[in-house]
Amino acid sequence: MKSLFQYIYLYRPLLAFIFVFGVCYSSSSVAQIQADPENLGTLGIQKFDTRTLSMGSATLADVYGRASIGVNPSLSGLYESSSDLQINGYHNWDHNLMQFNLTLPTMQAGGHHITARLGLIQAGSNSFNYLGSPTLPEPELDQYQAAFAYAYALNKEFSVGLLQNISYTSNNTAQYWTYSSDFGIVYAPEKSITYGLSFRGLGRETTYEIIETGETTLGSALSTQSLEVGATVRFPTEKRTYLSISFANEKRFGEDGLWYKGGIELLPYSFIAVRSGAMFNFSESVYIPRFGLGYNAKFVRLDYMVAPKKFSDEHFHQIGLTVKF
Repeated sequence: MKSLFQYIYLYRPLLAFIFVFGVCYSSSSVAQIQADPENLGTLGIQKFDTRTLSMGSATLADVYGRASIGVNPSLSGLYESSSDLQINGYHNWDHNLMQFNLTLPTMQAGGHHITARLGLIQAGSNSFNYLGSPTLPEPELDQYQAAFAYAYALNKEFSVGLLQNISYTSNNTAQYWTYSSDFGIVYAPEKSITYGLSFRGLGRETTYEIIETGETTLGSALSTQSLEVGATVRFPTEKRTYLSISFANEKRFGEDGLWYKGGIELLPYSFIAVRSGAMFNFSESVYIPRFGLGYNAKFVRLDYMVAPKKFSDEHFHQIGLTVKF
């Protein structure tokens, strides 16, 4: 049986090409707008599913929890079933932006797996913001997204994947196309523990500025690149799993320190899940808690999570629906 490092060595030309392409692409241009940080924002595309967010965004190695392709594009290569349809709805209380994602069932041919995700970001209705008025300026824009993940399973234990994301953002003043890509691997030597790695942010992302007249102008900037490694532990695996723990370390290039992530899922009954997670950055003295619940029926799974901490775009909630075919 070949080890993880042997597979990395065998596929080093492919990995080198992906990283060189991303670096060259990202270095080809610079940010196009500069503004007061109070009125300047980045349209952070919410790539993660509701369950992952409630567990501190730490599930990049969770093969059995069906994390979304944005967490780690290689995960779908090892899914036991690939016919689930996933819908997520996100609302940020600070700037009143809403996002909707639809992830289609994975198409499989041998070891090849292709998954598509469609998304929309737009300003939310003030009637939705039941916690009070937004604390940040509300941008006027619409963004349409399309993401495609390709995963290749070398065997039942090892998978590599690549995510391509295209977005189109527009309002009355401008239109912008942006592109980014992520790369990931997952290694599952046994059912009780799995390991994952992801490199994200090769490309550009849309930015916006709210000027003195109240209008929203658009631009683009290099995406924040990050390297993340982590693992997921499940217990027990012989019968029904009632405990899942995920943890990860993420280095965001250009920022001080590391982000430490951890999440736990308890399943006291087969149909209910209680989740909690947190993100730490000791260099920045930042602690971000998250919480969530899940209801699992025979053909559907309903998830809800909330991020109550008002820090760096971390005051939001999200609801998710998974339909099992």
